[in-house]
Amino acid sequence: MNATAPKISFGQIGACKTLSQLIRSNAPSYWSYMKHSPDLGPLQKYLGFEGIIAGDPHPGNFGPIPVRNLKGQRAMKFLNIDFDDCGIGPFALDYVRYVVAVKADSKLCKWRPLQEAYLAGLTGKKLAAPREVQKFLAMKLSAYDKKASAYMVRNTTSKGFKFKKGETQPYKGRIDPAVIMKLFPSGSVVGMAKRIESRGGSEDMLRIWVLVAGERGARRIVELKQRSIPGTESYRPQPPVKQWLSEVREVFWSGLDGSSYDLITVAGELFWIRDKHVSLINLPYSSRKKRNQKFLVDLAVYDANVLGLAHGTQPGAKKYLRTISNDPEEFHQATKQVGNAYLKLAEEALRRRLDSLRTRKS
Repeated sequence: MNATAPKISFGQIGACKTLSQLIRSNAPSYWSYMKHSPDLGPLQKYLGFEGIIAGDPHPGNFGPIPVRNLKGQRAMKFLNIDFDDCGIGPFALDYVRYVVAVKADSKLCKWRPLQEAYLAGLTGKKLAAPREVQKFLAMKLSAYDKKASAYMVRNTTSKGFKFKKGETQPYKGRIDPAVIMKLFPSGSVVGMAKRIESRGGSEDMLRIWVLVAGERGARRIVELKQRSIPGTESYRPQPPVKQWLSEVREVFWSGLDGSSYDLITVAGELFWIRDKHVSLINLPYSSRKKRNQKFLVDLAVYDANVLGLAHGTQPGAKKYLRTISNDPEEFHQATKQVGNAYLKLAEEALRRRLDSLRTRKS
């Protein structure tokens, strides 16, 4: 990197044991650095093309979930499932952020296949999902509901939640439980838990799980997650919250009922409210099995395409794509240079932290 490049501060580094964890836990640091870095020269010609971006795109933030369309019809969709760091910003830096996260996950993931999938998305071409993902997208909703029911049985009792050390604990927060109960007038609150986060963009934010019983006794876990300042805010000012959410939904959840992933005000604070979904894809970050490693590579390519599709629906995307298409190799070299430089900074920061820990132990 340029000798005059600004220093970068990675938050929560003490809780990160791998490069992947460090990258995924620091979206604001990435955007702050990219705002002030003098080393974006190779990318300058692409930075003027802006729109709604994911802000923290990585394989863990895309996945298959059941949602409803505007007519109330329910179906499985593969979507961006984390709006926390979304906002307005350069498409190119969102793409670099994605590849940086992927490369931190697996050295087997290569820049060129990711770029090819991303550019295909920009043109509107949808790539076939990996077989494992296709299986989940074809899953009957009744089968998904059965999984959700099994998750409920494992994690709750007739009286409330089963608390797990390091994951959940009885809710004792600044917001009166009575206020939370009033959010569910058509059901009864059976129990509440505080979700514990050891790291990540929401580490210091309040996260509440509410066990709600419906009229016929059917139960669901509803998550209230305090809204944090989007990582993209570290790059440029974002629109007022209502406008911001409307624009984010239009890009990432177009044609879907947004009430299942909404922002509400609770005791004067903004919280995301959504049903707790069953995670269908367990990312094999540390697996050495060839099958799992191949799946991670295939999934990363597919997610790059999904990101490109989201970028490509927006007004500035056509000129952006045309600029890239004039010389795809130039785009490849520019994004790779900037991305690898950022990865090197993260690797050095993590190594210093781990060396410090080893020195203390010795």
